[in-house]
Amino acid sequence: MITAAFILIAAGVLLFVFTPLFDTRHTGTLDQISRRETRRRELIEQRDMVYEAIRELDFDHRMGKVEAGDYQQTRARYAAQAVELMKTIDKANASAENPDNRAESLADQIEREIAAIRQKKQSGNRG
Repeated sequence: MITAAFILIAAGVLLFVFTPLFDTRHTGTLDQISRRETRRRELIEQRDMVYEAIRELDFDHRMGKVEAGDYQQTRARYAAQAVELMKTIDKANASAENPDNRAESLADQIEREIAAIRQKKQSGNRG
């Protein structure tokens, strides 16, 4: 009888401790911020690759490996890609605020969500 009681208490404690780890209701905002940051990093990597391609094209043109007509056409295409990537990065940066404010607002949001969960649990225990 005592062993069964200890097992029930231990199961209850384990359930209480591990339930928040599997609760997916409150991960949406964090996932959205993470996806946004990942997308921004991907855009920056693409921009850097386009810049590198332009540098290599310029070098090849100076070395005489690329004809003038091909050089101008290819460089214009790379430049257009770079402009589009910069516009997209600027939009992503404008919507994400600066990193310090974003981290601060994220911490504030987490605190609000924790307070809301605590309030729900307290009101559920009363009723």
